[in-house]
Amino acid sequence: MTPADERKYEEAEIIYRHALQGMEKVLGPDHPFTIENMNMLGETLFYLRKYDEAEVIFRRTLAGKEKTLGADHPVTLTCLDNLGRTLHHQRKHEEAEMIFRSAWGGREKSLGPYDLETIMSAHGLAVTLIDQRKYEEVVIVYRHALRGMKRTLGRGHPFTLDSINALGETLLDLKKYREAEAMCRRALVGREKILGPVHRDTLLSANNLGVALCNQKKYQEAEIMYRRALEGAEKALGLHHRDTLLCTYNLARVLHKQKKYIEAEMMYWRTLAGRENALGPGHLHTLMSMINLGAILYDQRKYDTAELILRRAATEGEKTLGSGHRATLELANCLAIFRQVRAASAPAQM
Repeated sequence: MTPADERKYEEAEIIYRHALQGMEKVLGPDHPFTIENMNMLGETLFYLRKYDEAEVIFRRTLAGKEKTLGADHPVTLTCLDNLGRTLHHQRKHEEAEMIFRSAWGGREKSLGPYDLETIMSAHGLAVTLIDQRKYEEVVIVYRHALRGMKRTLGRGHPFTLDSINALGETLLDLKKYREAEAMCRRALVGREKILGPVHRDTLLSANNLGVALCNQKKYQEAEIMYRRALEGAEKALGLHHRDTLLCTYNLARVLHKQKKYIEAEMMYWRTLAGRENALGPGHLHTLMSMINLGAILYDQRKYDTAELILRRAATEGEKTLGSGHRATLELANCLAIFRQVRAASAPAQM
């Protein structure tokens, strides 16, 4: 939202609040005009990210619509969906899930499975389920919603492609890499056609496809995808953008798996430098870069440099995350294993 848009919504909030006071006094709280004004106030608060205030207004609006129109009326179901979105943005995921399920069921019954509003409720439910890591249910909901999207919006619509991409990412989380590959390919082809080859969403799909391929040990294909994603990210986002650094890191990993040590090491150094600058030395992604850099240095028998990097990772992890953090403990364990293996492989001294 631009500053100009924000000012407009702030002005609208003042007008709607003033009008609501008058309508409640003159017309009463249950009059249709009062309830509609209340709903407009709720939407304004939502766009201003005042989600706690929007929730209060949407609950009042929903109660009024249920009383005057009935629970199954399309307008009432829109109010229900608005409440679900507001709860989701407040991370009240369990209640949001319940609300979206109710809105989806009601809209499917009254509007049909292929109506855009029905599809939007399904999408809202899927996003809420993702935040709760209920991935198996997410797959079911997205597959159901996609049937409606293809029919109502078309296979190449950006919203359809977003949902295909989200389904692919969910399948990656479930380690269903073969199915994920198919979805990521569809998202990539569609986004490249609609958005162009260097659009951020297209590059994300290329990177996701690389992840699906890499986890199936299709390393050469994965390398091609990661290079493509990295080249586009450098052009569109710049060398130091987080997405660019993710592409660099993924390329380094797939090169490492193919024992292309020289280029992989170079990419790990580049990732580490970028992440330290963008995220800080104690960020989890920075620490992961250190671990992988240490591993490839060890594979090339650059033991002193590898130990230096792993020591630094352990120190930064403890400093930033605390000694009891899971990542800190794993880093300490990694350093201990490295020392043990190095000592075991060292030539015996006379």
